[in-house]
Amino acid sequence: MGTRMEGKVAIITGATLGLGKAGALAMAREGASVVICDRGRTPENSQKVLAAAEGLSGEIAYKRCDVMIKEDITALVEFTVARYGRVDVMVNNAIIDNPGGMLEDVTLQDWDDGFACHVTAPLLFCKEVVPLMIKQGSGNIINVSSSTALGGGASISSYGPAKAAMINFTQHLAITYGPDGIRANTLTPARMLTEKKYEMLANSPASVRTQKFAYPMGSPALPEQVAEVMLFLASDESVAITGHNLVADAGNAAYSPGGMIGRLEKDLRARLEAQGSQWLKDEL
Repeated sequence: MGTRMEGKVAIITGATLGLGKAGALAMAREGASVVICDRGRTPENSQKVLAAAEGLSGEIAYKRCDVMIKEDITALVEFTVARYGRVDVMVNNAIIDNPGGMLEDVTLQDWDDGFACHVTAPLLFCKEVVPLMIKQGSGNIINVSSSTALGGGASISSYGPAKAAMINFTQHLAITYGPDGIRANTLTPARMLTEKKYEMLANSPASVRTQKFAYPMGSPALPEQVAEVMLFLASDESVAITGHNLVADAGNAAYSPGGMIGRLEKDLRARLEAQGSQWLKDEL
C-alpha cells in the first residue's frame, strides 16, 4: 500500500465489477477516498468491493446510480461532496450492453441508449464536477473508451461510434479547462479478462483460440493490469499528460492486418502438419 493518491477523492462509475472495481481498489490502496456506483441490480457485487477495500490506505463508499438518469448523476456527485468535501478525479467508466448486427437489425432505441450511456452521461458528470474542480483549482477527468473506437468491425452498433466520440469530447475538455488546472485523458483498453469475459470464453472455444493471435503476448490484459494505467492517469505522476488517448490494449492495436493473418496461417500450418494433412499445402 502506498500514498500516491493520499487526500484525493475519486468517483468511478460502473465500478462493482471489471475495470471499475479494479481501479477503485487500486486508488484506495494508494490512499484515495473512492465513491463507486452501479445500477443496484446485484447488491452482492458492491458488497464484495467494500469487503475487499477493508484495511486499505484509503476507503471505498458505494451509492446506487443509474447513469442514464440525470437526477441520479446529480445525487451521486452531491453524495460525494457531502461526504468528502471535494472531487479530484472523475472516471466515466460505466457501459451498457449494446447489440450489433446489420443496419436493419439496429434499433433507434439501442443506438440512443449507447450514446446516452457513453457520451451523454460523461457530459452530465462533467457538468457537475468541472465547476467544483475550477473552484478547487485542480481536477482530473478520465473517460474510459474502447479499442472498438479505433476501427471498424463486422457489425453495426452505437458502441464503437459512441466510444470514439468520447475520445474527441475528452480532447475538448482538456483544451477548454486546462487553464483552470483540470486535466482530461481517455483510457482505451481492448478486451479484458473480466468476470463477464470469462463467462463468454467458457462457452466459446473459438474465441479463446482467436485471442491468442489478436494479442502479441497471447492474451488480453487483466482488469487489474489496466487499472494500474488508470491509477497512473489519476495520480500526479501523469501531471504532464492531458488531452491524450492512452491505449492499454495488450498490443492489440499494434497489429497490421497482415501481421495477424500471418500468425493465424503459421498456427494453421502447424496444426495441419501435426495431423499429417496436406490440405491447403500450396495455398499456405
